[in-house]
Amino acid sequence: MKKIFIITSALFACVSMASCQKANPILKDNHLHRDDEFGGAFIDISIPDFNKLGFKYGDSLSLDFSNGVHYDDIGYYSGYYVAAGQELVVAYPGYDYIKFCINYGDDVYTKHNFDLDTAVTITVFEKQKYKVIEETLSISYSDDISTYESPEEFANFREIKTSNIKPGLLYRGASPIDNRRQRATTVDGLLRSNEIAYDIDLADSRTTIDGFYEQESFASTYFKSLDDNNKVLPVGMGAAYKSDDFSAKLKTTLLSILNNEGPYYIHCLEGKDRTGYVCMIIEAMCGASYDDLVDDYFITYKNYYGIDKVKDSYKYEMIKSIHIDEMIRYAFDFEKTTNLLTANYRSQVDNYLEAIGLSNEELYGIRSKLMEASAI
Repeated sequence: MKKIFIITSALFACVSMASCQKANPILKDNHLHRDDEFGGAFIDISIPDFNKLGFKYGDSLSLDFSNGVHYDDIGYYSGYYVAAGQELVVAYPGYDYIKFCINYGDDVYTKHNFDLDTAVTITVFEKQKYKVIEETLSISYSDDISTYESPEEFANFREIKTSNIKPGLLYRGASPIDNRRQRATTVDGLLRSNEIAYDIDLADSRTTIDGFYEQESFASTYFKSLDDNNKVLPVGMGAAYKSDDFSAKLKTTLLSILNNEGPYYIHCLEGKDRTGYVCMIIEAMCGASYDDLVDDYFITYKNYYGIDKVKDSYKYEMIKSIHIDEMIRYAFDFEKTTNLLTANYRSQVDNYLEAIGLSNEELYGIRSKLMEASAI
């Protein structure tokens, strides 16, 4: 009897230990490496292995770094479901590792002087504090064209039709050259059929584009013809929207419109974030209202995720409140108390663009290219 009790006690202790580990997960002393494309700190553990420790999307986390940096109350999400400028730990689909970063903000890796010797310990600050946000915004999209209603929807391709922009002049969407999401040849065909004359590639550098040409699967012949005629601008832009590098590249982007004829096509990889930010600035330059900005930005959610603002009104309002409204505040440097419905976007964006080095004459010239004459 005594022997059975000892074995039973041992089993109970093992079960209790496993239960405690599940209830109080910990990742201890894992090292970091930098995301060289977008900035931020990848943590050297795969997404499945991190979740097996007991961490769940929607948890609030504490992060202790070996160089003395400490964070509490950082949301853990399956996507970038926080406002611009806010920290998060993200397990984005397609990533090999979990990542700690600032959404559209500074590179935390360089900001905190992290290096390959820096390690992090992660614990739960509050279980499921952000569960509602995770469950509402947890969305993914298919790379199978047959699941979409049209090539345009699949490619997130559309003409920008916000207030005062000339018809048939400005387009946005996914990449016609980077085929990671299986869209490049579809987009390339849409560039051809819409007679795009100038491609603004926010994502890629000259070196990256040349690398695509060397791939055996490369088939974007229309894009290549534009590039051969110096009608492609390789911007190589990151997502740190308030950085000096981003400002310099935004200035170059806008001046390229002034110095080239349209129709223009603006894209990054998916045509969502960097494209959405730059197009929001251009739309505001041309007199867009709050509703214009929201409606154009939200088309991406309709195209990729099938979210309908009427049928999925709760999800729409959550996306608008957490993501689009906060992006607008971030882009135009509005205070929390600013009424977005009545804000003067054109005046605010002019101040911003003048601060990054565009003259009044250049702004007028860009507007003359894009806008109906009566609205300039």
